[in-house]
Amino acid sequence: MRNGVNEWVQEGRLCVWRYAEARRGWRGWQWTADPVGCRSVRNLLDRMQGGEPCHRTLRLEPVTDAILSVPNAGHTVAQRFGRLRIEHRAEVDALRMEPAGGVLNLTVGGPRLRKLSAALGRVEMGDGDFGMDAGERKEDEWMFWWMPDVRY
Repeated sequence: MRNGVNEWVQEGRLCVWRYAEARRGWRGWQWTADPVGCRSVRNLLDRMQGGEPCHRTLRLEPVTDAILSVPNAGHTVAQRFGRLRIEHRAEVDALRMEPAGGVLNLTVGGPRLRKLSAALGRVEMGDGDFGMDAGERKEDEWMFWWMPDVRY
């Protein structure tokens, strides 16, 4: 792996979830992270961009009631995930997230890798309640939220 992907070390907190029985507009993936977690994932994405195919597996924090209270769309999570495996492949245009047991597999590449990094940059600054087109279906837009216990 080029660009120090192997040397990257995760820092901070990151949560990714999907709601059980989500109503329209809430079907996509929901993301939050503390500023250190956002910066850490952005650093990994920067290292992956433009390089050869590579992957890293990240630790996901439990989604708490406090985190779920930010979007206020319910408190039932479809499935709990302990890890997020990010795979970079330059030819991939859409962001693809596929659950496999307790692991989420995210495939990134092309311009949407930069959009994901930019979205995490906004969360790092305390922004939230915005969506990002993952590139496949509009109704499955990914939403980003601020971390409730952080002073921005």
